[in-house]
Amino acid sequence: MKNNISNLWFEWFYKNWKNFNPGNLIENNLTPSQIAENFINENHNQLLEFASKFDDINNDALVEFMKLSESELLVLKYFLKLIKLNNSK
Repeated sequence: MKNNISNLWFEWFYKNWKNFNPGNLIENNLTPSQIAENFINENHNQLLEFASKFDDINNDALVEFMKLSESELLVLKYFLKLIKLNNSK
């Protein structure tokens, strides 16, 4: 395993995700699962390459990041409820 493979993964992911333009795909009425599937299909080989370099420690880092992402989603959902509540007044 190379050192900091999880850092390289995140750099690669965010660069490619941004270039993928998921916001434009949402505007074209694609669902989140369709957007993810399209991204995976376009980047399958690179994803396989990264997966082959990960060990348990890097895997744990990704699991922890996923927990943070889920937390961010919950905060966003709460914030959207506040906006809806505020706009209904």
